[in-house]
Amino acid sequence: MGLSHRRWKGHPRPGIDFPDINTVCEDAVQVNRIVANLLPVLREDTQIIAGIDLGGAALAGALAASHGAGFVHVRKVGSLRTDIIRSVVANHEIGHGLALSKNVPIAGRRVAIVDDCLLSGATALASIQLLRELGALCDQALFAFEIEGLGGARLLAQAGVEVHAVAIVPPQEPASG
Repeated sequence: MGLSHRRWKGHPRPGIDFPDINTVCEDAVQVNRIVANLLPVLREDTQIIAGIDLGGAALAGALAASHGAGFVHVRKVGSLRTDIIRSVVANHEIGHGLALSKNVPIAGRRVAIVDDCLLSGATALASIQLLRELGALCDQALFAFEIEGLGGARLLAQAGVEVHAVAIVPPQEPASG
């Protein structure tokens, strides 16, 4: 399924053009198409949708509302200064780690993560590990985009995570001619 979007050239590194979810989320028709494509693969017993900062939060909220599930926001450290639980996993994608508000009732509940784009899988895996450490049953990851050939889906599969992406795109935007 194609999603009309722009791409950030050379982000997060040269050779990668990151799909900008903002241009997708500005269009209700496209957001509804994403939700319609992800709802059938979302496990029926999913109780919480965890949206990864920043691009996954809006999609996760829309998916949670459509599924009748709760929503939690997994934030990148530095964007949340209140009472938090942190998982410090530093890399170029997540900076200094991830944060989740304390007292989020997720222990024993089925949680699916949602993000805008799957690259290496490091951010998604760090989020899943944090949720699992807090007792969540987290084995499903949903994305609007996956950049092919970067190994993210393989990394998550090795961790026992089922991966679904609405659109798989090449690392670089094809030259227009």
